[in-house]
Amino acid sequence: MSHPVVQATGVNLHLESGGTPLHILKDVDLTLSSGEVVAVVGPSGSGKTSLLMVLGGLERATSGSIVLDGQALTSLNEDQLAIARRNHLGILFQNFHLVPSMTALENVALSMEIADAGMPWQTIRDRATAALTEVGLADRLTHLPSALSGGEQQRVGLARAMVTAPKLLLADEPTGNLDQETGSRVIELMFGLARTRGTSILLITHDPSLAAKADRQLHMNQGRLS
Repeated sequence: MSHPVVQATGVNLHLESGGTPLHILKDVDLTLSSGEVVAVVGPSGSGKTSLLMVLGGLERATSGSIVLDGQALTSLNEDQLAIARRNHLGILFQNFHLVPSMTALENVALSMEIADAGMPWQTIRDRATAALTEVGLADRLTHLPSALSGGEQQRVGLARAMVTAPKLLLADEPTGNLDQETGSRVIELMFGLARTRGTSILLITHDPSLAAKADRQLHMNQGRLS
């Protein structure tokens, strides 16, 4: 039997703000199976993005355990965490975070160059081209982000996140800067690509109609997940 893609047990996160201690995540338990799409909803400030950061090894939990594709993140040093993220994780941001001086093709290629510095450029270019073609941007390869619409930029972000075939895709309000129709198209594309590859998705969203498309919905309130 295969292990879960990610499993969090009893996770707590304490941070300080202006010298005041804050209990951000409170005894969170969460398991994602291979290919499963889970949406986390809840009010602003409830801890949704902090949960995503901790599960992706971008923020260290104060206590509890997080296992990503069989690796206990709590036992890894910073270099090992970076390798785990590179090998297993894709991230899709609300604000796209494309490199403005790079073309769509170069933005996607950069993800593979980071993941495998020894990969031949021809292979990188071919895979980046295929990834952009999959998201409907075959005619936008040489465009800079400034020449792309918001929906097109987010599709470049999706191609970049998925080109390395991650086990887990973390999507933080990926349609937050898009109109409803464009956002729906991006989400259908994201879900389709993930299910084709067996990638698990943890989706943070404020949109109930978007959350309803997931396999499971979880609610976060004041740091607790239910």
